[in-house]
Amino acid sequence: MIRQTAVKPLDRQKKIMEGLQRNNDKYKNDPYAKEFGISLSGTMTKLTGRILDPPSIEYRDNGKDKNIVNINKTNPGKWFQDKNTYLNGADVSNWAVLDMAQLNDGQYKEVVQGFVTVGKENGIKFGGVDKVMKVRVSMKDLDEALATIEDHLVRIGHHFQAAGSKLDFVLIIFAYKAGSLYDKIKHLGDVKLNISTQCCLKANLYKGGNLSKQVVANVCMKINSKLGGINHVLSKGCRPNILKRPVMIMGADVSHPAPECRSFKPSIAAVVASVEPKAVNYEVQVRIQDMGLESNEEVIKDMKDVTRNLLLKFFEKNNGRKPEKIVMFRDGCSEGQFLTVLAKELVAMREACMELEEGYQPPITYLVVQKRHHTRFFPSDTNKYRNGNALAGTVVDQGINHPTEGDFYLLSHEGIQGTSRPCHYQVLWDDNNMTADELEVLAYYLCHLYSRCSRSVSYPTPTYYAHLVADRARKHHNELAQFDCGSSSGYSAGSGKMTESERRKIKEIVERGVEKPMYFV
Repeated sequence: MIRQTAVKPLDRQKKIMEGLQRNNDKYKNDPYAKEFGISLSGTMTKLTGRILDPPSIEYRDNGKDKNIVNINKTNPGKWFQDKNTYLNGADVSNWAVLDMAQLNDGQYKEVVQGFVTVGKENGIKFGGVDKVMKVRVSMKDLDEALATIEDHLVRIGHHFQAAGSKLDFVLIIFAYKAGSLYDKIKHLGDVKLNISTQCCLKANLYKGGNLSKQVVANVCMKINSKLGGINHVLSKGCRPNILKRPVMIMGADVSHPAPECRSFKPSIAAVVASVEPKAVNYEVQVRIQDMGLESNEEVIKDMKDVTRNLLLKFFEKNNGRKPEKIVMFRDGCSEGQFLTVLAKELVAMREACMELEEGYQPPITYLVVQKRHHTRFFPSDTNKYRNGNALAGTVVDQGINHPTEGDFYLLSHEGIQGTSRPCHYQVLWDDNNMTADELEVLAYYLCHLYSRCSRSVSYPTPTYYAHLVADRARKHHNELAQFDCGSSSGYSAGSGKMTESERRKIKEIVERGVEKPMYFV
C-alpha cells in the first residue's frame, strides 16, 4: 500500500505548484479579492536551512578493529556495523523455537545455525542446536492455535525449569501474519508467563528462497535489546554536553481508541525514561485513562506518580544518584492543548521531585514533537538524496517559525519512499537555558539510538519507545478485556459489558507493567 500511495519529492512539488496555480487563477479574477487588494504569491517560500553533522557511533572495543563508525556526511541517516559487535551482547544459552510454519528438518537446522552464526558475528552468544528446544504447532486452524498456544509456552517454560536452567527467550516462526495470535503471544509472554518472545515470518526469513542473513541480523538487534544488551551508543567524543552529567531523558505518548470504540475502550498513556548516561535503556510506566468517552483529551492525568516512580528507578540504577536535569520529549499533542498539557504535566513533574526530597528541583526542559503537519522541504541545491529528499540532519529554525516561541523543524531520517516529513519541535518550557543549537543536536543525536536498526529514525528514540509501549499496552488491554474493535478477527461480543471490578482489575494488571526491561522493542 505504501508503495502505491508514496509520492516522490519532485512529483509532490509539482502537484503542490499545480494546486497553487489553480487557486491563484481563481483569486486573480475574483472581484472581492481585487477590491481588497489581495494577491497570492505563486511560488514556494525560500528558506535557509542548516545540515547538522551526524554523530559517530560506538560499538564494542575488541582491541583490534576500530569500534567507532563515522557516518558519511554526504549520505547521512544510516551506517554500517561492518565487523563490529554490539557494545554489550546478551548471553542466550537456553532458548526454544516454536515452529508454526512447518519448517522441514533441513530448514529448522538452517534457521538455528543462522542465528548462532549471525549472533556470534554480532556479539550474542546463542546456545547451539543441541541446546535448543523445538516445538511444532500448526497454524492451519487459527482458532485451535489460539486455544493451545498458552499450553505450548507453559510446556517450554517447564522443560527448562525441570532441567534446572532459566529460559532466555522463545523464537516463534509464523507461517503467515496473524494479528490475533501475535497479540495473544505478547500478552502471555509479557504479562502472564514472563517469557521473552520474538516473532518472525517464514516468508521474511526466507526472502528469495534462501535464509536471509540480513533479516536474521535485524532480528538479533531486537533480541539483544530485549535481553538487556546494548546494541550501539553515541561515541564519547560526540556525546552532547547535557549527557555528561546525570540527566533523565523522558518520552511520553497517549494512544486513543478508534472513534467507534470510544464508549468502551480507554485512552492509554505511556511514559519512558532513560536510566543511564548513554540514554539507550529505558524504564516504562503505563497508565489507563478512562476519558476516551467524552473527548480525546491529551493530558496524562497521573503524571506525578509516573515521574516519581521513574525517578526512583533512576535513583536505584545509578547507586543513589539523582538526575540533575530532566528533558521531556512529548508526542501527540496538538497546538490547542499546549498550555493545558504544560500547566498540568509540568506542575505534576515538579511536585513529584519535591515529594521525593525537599528542595529537589531539577531544571526541566519540555518539548513537544509533532509529525502531523503539512510542511515539506524541497532542497534547491545539491544537499539531497538521489530521490530528491532533503538530507538527514536538515534543520530549519528561521523563516517559517514562531516569532517568539522557540520551535524548529528537524528532518532526522533518510526518506526511502515518498516525500520526507520533518518533525516539528516546540519548546514549551526550558529551565536548562539550552541554546537552539544544543536542543537541535540533542534531538538529532537521540534519533540515532533506536535499537531496532542501524539508521537514524524520524522521531527521537524516547518518543518512539513511548509510542511502542502505548501500542503494546493496548494489545495487553484488548487481550485482558477480550475485545478487538475494528480488526478482522473482531471478537467483540461482550466488549462493552464489563463490570466496574473487572475494569479495575484489568487497569491494575496493565499498569503493573512488565518485569522485563525493553520488552517493547
